[in-house]
Amino acid sequence: MPADFATFETFGYGLAAAGYLLLTLLLLAAFRQRMRAPFLAIATVSMAVWGAIFAANGEWLRLDAFQYFLLEFALDAAWLLYLASLLAGAVGGMQFRLLRFGGLALAVGILILGTVLEFLYRNGRLALGAEQILIFGQILTALAALVYVEQIYRNSRSKQRRDLKFLCLGIGAIFAYDLLMYSNAVVSGGASEVLWAARGYIVVMALPLLGFAVKRSPSWSGGIFVSRQIVFHSTTIFGAGIYLTFVGIVGQFIRDFGGSWAALAQIVFFSGSVLLLIVLLASDTIRARLRVFISKHFYQNKYDYREEWLRLTETLNNSADGLPIRKRAIKALTEIVGAPTGLLWQKTDDDSKFRCVAGWNTKLVETQFEERDQLPVFLAERGWVIDCHEYARQHELYLPLALEPADFGLEHPYLIIPLINDGNLLGFVAVSDPASPQSLTYEDRDLLKTAGKQIASYLAQDAATEMLAQSRQFEAYNKLTAYIMHDLKNIIAQQSLVVANAQKHRDNPEFVDDAIETVRAGVARMRRVIEQLRQGSISQTLENVELGTVIMKAVSDCASREPTPAFRVGDQRIFVKADRERLQMAIYHAIRNAQDATPASGKVEVSLVRHDEQCEIRISDTGIGMEESFVRERLFRPFDSTKGTAGMGIGAYQIRETLRQIGGSLEVASEVGQGTTLMLRIPCSG
Repeated sequence: MPADFATFETFGYGLAAAGYLLLTLLLLAAFRQRMRAPFLAIATVSMAVWGAIFAANGEWLRLDAFQYFLLEFALDAAWLLYLASLLAGAVGGMQFRLLRFGGLALAVGILILGTVLEFLYRNGRLALGAEQILIFGQILTALAALVYVEQIYRNSRSKQRRDLKFLCLGIGAIFAYDLLMYSNAVVSGGASEVLWAARGYIVVMALPLLGFAVKRSPSWSGGIFVSRQIVFHSTTIFGAGIYLTFVGIVGQFIRDFGGSWAALAQIVFFSGSVLLLIVLLASDTIRARLRVFISKHFYQNKYDYREEWLRLTETLNNSADGLPIRKRAIKALTEIVGAPTGLLWQKTDDDSKFRCVAGWNTKLVETQFEERDQLPVFLAERGWVIDCHEYARQHELYLPLALEPADFGLEHPYLIIPLINDGNLLGFVAVSDPASPQSLTYEDRDLLKTAGKQIASYLAQDAATEMLAQSRQFEAYNKLTAYIMHDLKNIIAQQSLVVANAQKHRDNPEFVDDAIETVRAGVARMRRVIEQLRQGSISQTLENVELGTVIMKAVSDCASREPTPAFRVGDQRIFVKADRERLQMAIYHAIRNAQDATPASGKVEVSLVRHDEQCEIRISDTGIGMEESFVRERLFRPFDSTKGTAGMGIGAYQIRETLRQIGGSLEVASEVGQGTTLMLRIPCSG
């Protein structure tokens, strides 16, 4: 190594020693309550000693390979101890200690193994020393430290991440560089002088991040929550790392002792090993068993209930994927137990049978259950989750229930989960065996029963929404029918008036002409009614209508009754965009209502005025009037009539709706004993 290169290396490690010594003094003096300061101080003082020894190596010290690795593992153990201390408040139970101290135990175990191998080598009992084992051990400890860093950051609470991100970046940078350096040593057959010389500067670059993290955290006391997902992925990553390390060791032996076929054998071995790892990671069975192992050995509770509830809610509410609610209900339950298929039986309000109405990854079956059959009665009375495997082993637990597995249309039925809403059995779901079946515990049963109740509430809400939609359709049809009956009532009234006066005026040509015109208008309106029934809605044909003519026609139709309405119209012609017949009928109804409320000696007056872009039809009477509360609460309520059986109670409502459909409005001013004024306001069209 050139002299200037060695000086560069020595200066880097010396700078690291001085910097971490300063951080150690600050931790002991001013920051004793911060960031687990005692454990961090152990790590930083170890780093300072490590830097000082390597700065002196070559000039004042002569370290052999084993002493070098001994120092490396001591430093790694100090950092792993600190990272484990950060997980002291993590949620996970007593057995979580295995995960906390696994990395530290790994470092100590590899160091002990290396020491034994080195002792045997120096005593002539082994041909090779412990160097290769210790290099791979360094890769494993670096990997373990990175897994810890990931867990600590991802599972910390949001208010802690502000302080933790710099700490995790600093420690992560140190161990990521170690992983790179030792991986390169495995590939190239020896440590890179360049990477080794730059290492001191890398740890110095991480120092400000660690110092800043400590300064920003006045009193940090852990409390990290480690979720099952992170433990699962971290365990998978760590296991994959151990596997690849083992593959690397075997590959090294193949290269050293494989002879002329070593290169070819090494390529085949590495390719096959990586392919096997991919197959294992993609296996649903392996993943399921790993989840079960983690739940059994690392947590007091089998499930992460927050995660399960969020996933259940997300599945039930996610209509974007196009799945109906019934399929989403089955999917939600299969996700909890890991089942591939499932079927839903549900009872509708108009049927007493439970029918198979939806399936997940399987076809529907024809099996039906009567409401009084054993299975529905058993589920309704006890609310149990039925374990089909337990039923086969201990049938007496489920007496008097008798089940036939073939009835459920699943190749291997696993569970039958009741869907109970408000104490009533709405349906039930049958799911098949998961990739890794296991016996149910009370925790499984409680979760599935709770999920079943939540799903039942969604299904009940869906049924209620469907019934509401049907009710609204009937409401719309009833409204149409009421409008049509109201029109028919008025047509009949006009035709009856013609019949009543026919005997007296049959020889009067003008009466005959008026009668023919009345019949013609009635026929036209009846055709309109039939067309509306065919269409299923009340349609309007808008046209430019001269309002004065329409009002005069409505006044003329009401002139046969007392008091006779008087119409005052100005010289200006006013046009509106409206359906002529419907607008005329609205004005006609308004005048007739005024006549009904006014004695024969009273007055009914109709006037038309224009205000800028709007015109106003004012219909005033001197009748009995209405109370303000009646106008506010009952006047426009459909089917609420003050005329008893003689009225339908939709006149005022129909007038207002007709005006609204053409952009107009209706205002009522009334006083008891003084009369009523209707103000029909309509936008002008020109």
